[in-house]
Amino acid sequence: MSYSIGEFARLCGINATTLRAWQSRYGLLKPLRTEGGHRLYSDADVQQALKILDWVKKGVPVSQVKALLERPEPQRTNNWLMLQETLLARLQEGKIDSLRQQIYNAGREYPRPELVTEVLRPLRSRLSGNTAAMMTLRAMLDGVILSYTAFCLEGDKKAPGDNCLISGWHLNDACEIWLEALKRTGQGHRIDLLPVSPGALAPELFPARRWLLVTSGKLTAARQKQAERWRETLDSLEIIIL
Repeated sequence: MSYSIGEFARLCGINATTLRAWQSRYGLLKPLRTEGGHRLYSDADVQQALKILDWVKKGVPVSQVKALLERPEPQRTNNWLMLQETLLARLQEGKIDSLRQQIYNAGREYPRPELVTEVLRPLRSRLSGNTAAMMTLRAMLDGVILSYTAFCLEGDKKAPGDNCLISGWHLNDACEIWLEALKRTGQGHRIDLLPVSPGALAPELFPARRWLLVTSGKLTAARQKQAERWRETLDSLEIIIL
């Protein structure tokens, strides 16, 4: 079987930008080319991509994966913490442009769901103190996250997939809306979001959209009933409990 880069990206769960970086920067994939210059991937490429993804999910930098694939050895490598430390150092030093560039680079090299769950969320948790310094650093980090997410969302505007709306629902931390959106970029969705949680939500205004509601803690009985009423009028509703 041969796959276009879009088909290959959906099959492997990896966005096309990351796939291009794995090929051009690291030589990890070697697809064939059509006469028109378009990439064609094989089933062997699929297996190779899944092996790469396995190492990346363990936190191994993409630049080190090729050697591991060529000379596989049992290792227990996890460099997510190292990436967190690097980003934190840039933030504390006030090197915001460098911080922004490193996050953009990480978004090309790593799957974005792992970037969110293994790096950005833990880093924000480390800055959750109530001191003025901690709150300022976290707000600065959130600004970079929002900017990067907006960049990724804009890149997906012509995606062939479904139309999603992401909103908070009884959610105090508005940045979590953006992080959930970032996790889903590059996967064939056209995503819009409500940047802050509204005091009252009316998803039925846009019933044809796929709705994703981000909430904190266990759903109360009242909220479960509300979700059931919404599902009666909406084409699709998913509740993400943090």
